Amino acid sequence: MDALKGFALVLSLMLPAAGQADTDPRLQAVMQRLEAGEPVTLATIGGSITTGYAAQPPRERGWAALLAKSLGPKVKLVNAGVSGTDSAAGVQRLQTQVLDASPDLVIVEFGVNDQWLDSAVRGSSYEAILRKLLTAKKPPAVVVLGLTQQGNQPRDATDIQLKLAAHYGLASLDFGRWMQARVNAGEDRWSTLYDEPVHPNATGHQRIALALAETLRAAARGPAAAATPLPDAVYSRAHEFARLLMNDTLKPYQQHGFTRGGEVHPEWTGQQPGWVSTADDAEARFLVYGSEVAVFHAESEHYRNLEARVDDGPWVLLRGQVAERKGYLGWHYGVVGRDLEPTAHLLQVRVRRDEWEGSGRPASLLAVMTAGIVPAALRTSDFVRDPAPAKPIAPNDEHLRWVGRIGEVNGGKLLAWSGSELRARFTGTQLGLSFKSTHWGTSHFTVEIDGRRHWLAAPGNAASDWRLREPLADGEHTLRLVKRTEASMAETVFLGLRLSPGGQLLAPPPARPLKLAFYGDSITAGACNGDLADDQYEDLYFHDGTRAYGAVTAANLGADYVGIAVSGIGITATWGELLMPQVWNRIAPRLDAPVAPPDPHAPDVVLLNLGQNDHGFPASKGQSIAADFGPRYLAFVRQLRARYPNARLVLLAGGMTAWKEQPAIPRALNNAVATLRAEGDAKVWTYTFQAFAYAHPRIDVHAQMADELTRFLKDEVLK
Repeated sequence: MDALKGFALVLSLMLPAAGQADTDPRLQAVMQRLEAGEPVTLATIGGSITTGYAAQPPRERGWAALLAKSLGPKVKLVNAGVSGTDSAAGVQRLQTQVLDASPDLVIVEFGVNDQWLDSAVRGSSYEAILRKLLTAKKPPAVVVLGLTQQGNQPRDATDIQLKLAAHYGLASLDFGRWMQARVNAGEDRWSTLYDEPVHPNATGHQRIALALAETLRAAARGPAAAATPLPDAVYSRAHEFARLLMNDTLKPYQQHGFTRGGEVHPEWTGQQPGWVSTADDAEARFLVYGSEVAVFHAESEHYRNLEARVDDGPWVLLRGQVAERKGYLGWHYGVVGRDLEPTAHLLQVRVRRDEWEGSGRPASLLAVMTAGIVPAALRTSDFVRDPAPAKPIAPNDEHLRWVGRIGEVNGGKLLAWSGSELRARFTGTQLGLSFKSTHWGTSHFTVEIDGRRHWLAAPGNAASDWRLREPLADGEHTLRLVKRTEASMAETVFLGLRLSPGGQLLAPPPARPLKLAFYGDSITAGACNGDLADDQYEDLYFHDGTRAYGAVTAANLGADYVGIAVSGIGITATWGELLMPQVWNRIAPRLDAPVAPPDPHAPDVVLLNLGQNDHGFPASKGQSIAADFGPRYLAFVRQLRARYPNARLVLLAGGMTAWKEQPAIPRALNNAVATLRAEGDAKVWTYTFQAFAYAHPRIDVHAQMADELTRFLKDEVLK
């Protein structure tokens, strides 16, 4: 007799074990519906064992199919098993393959595949599946199926999953211990269930189904637990907020050597080919978001390796050449970056030059998976409030180096313009920072310590003291504090920094030999460059002037950066109240802000990128650009030349589409250059960006603009 035939009879005759814990009320309600003969949708999600691998035919004799059949004809099975996937990939497909089917009961199985998942990921990714199920619009009953390999080892991943089940009050099956108890009692043998160490055979699938039947039986007869609120997460909640780039959304903003193609996962519904290459120098770059970035790539004895990095982080090996995968294709969630700031990033993937160079073998990536795109309420900084701050080191201390247009306000340093920067060297294990915001909203800062980026937000119209959450190692440290919020959105006064007892400031980092000053609008300010969807100004965390094309160009050239930019501003038209000629030389974009004194170190190159709003604002009202735009543009260029008589001037156009739509803009640039050169000014150029965006450019477009501008400056201006 089939081990699961007569399940309803067994269910009605057997009693729950003594001392059994209270039952999840959702699961008990599902079981009561089954007993009443009502229709129920059962969904299973997991890896190859859930697909029924090694049971023939898998979709009919795997444990999921056997269990569903035993529960009766009113049970609809949705089997979301996908071979070779772990819970990190499972999070990415949970909505479309499970939740969209509105299941009543979901059984989650990733115990074996999560054993090979990065140990720093498996807790968060599995917990995310549970939390997303439990917070769904129609929360299903959830059962955790903890599987191990033959012999009930290893158990690292399974033990995590079972602990999470207990934390959330969910029914669970520890199949390894259930089976080992039968072996110890002489009722069964592990070898009967497995023909190889990983995948149970047909008999093994029957045993899993039988054990699940007992778990469900206990749920049907056990005492119901009281409904409780969802508890706090045990691990990071990053994987609850995940994003999948696949098919048409997996589009590199730059690439060479890759083509659309490669094998797709035969069990992943809706997948299309990713990117594949046999070229040794193939490379692709993608715009991604989140605090964790991973590449989902193919691996077998026939593939070769990739490597990838996020932003300017270390290169990470993505093993495609896996000799032990003989005769079948595997897939791997390869983490490239983790513990990143939860914002926009650039992912670079390339074919690895190693012993397989020149082999002609393919390297393939199918998808990019990211996590940690968290809402503002869950966004945490590495800095915490300091309730009892010590007296800070004054911001005018001679050991501090300031870069940019910095104002002086009552003993503090006014940081208005994005890109305003403090550099320092210090000793000690602690760092504290003090601010006072006097205008408008929150100022967001990048605080780079020893090359590692941290994020800090100083609230508007308030004083705030902060300290680094985790202590630093003993020894010397380097600091860069850079304002990333544009001046028209927030201003902050820096009041000083604090070090640990015994810590001291050292001689500041040396000045950089080259200095660039940029004047512009929202493009130059980096407005919306980290926004995930549409342009928005509600959450300025994603607007990062340090990743705008001008700041990136300066970094490419090892130069100091000065950014004087205001969203919506122009020379003849503005979306706000002020025009650039009114505020360009002030310490902040306000008429009551004083004019900045001459720069102690004048910029070597001054770059101007205006005109987008001179066209865009009147166009929004059905009007044309001002008839005198050209003369007024030239007049402003003459103002720049008067302030910077020895600088090289570069007149820029682009980043968005105004210069394409309005011929008066490139005409004004060309006329300005021609006029100044005719007057004997040979230090003036114009450059039009090829990279552009219809909305505000994101950091991928800014990176392309910076690459263009860096080449132009090297080849034409700085030679």
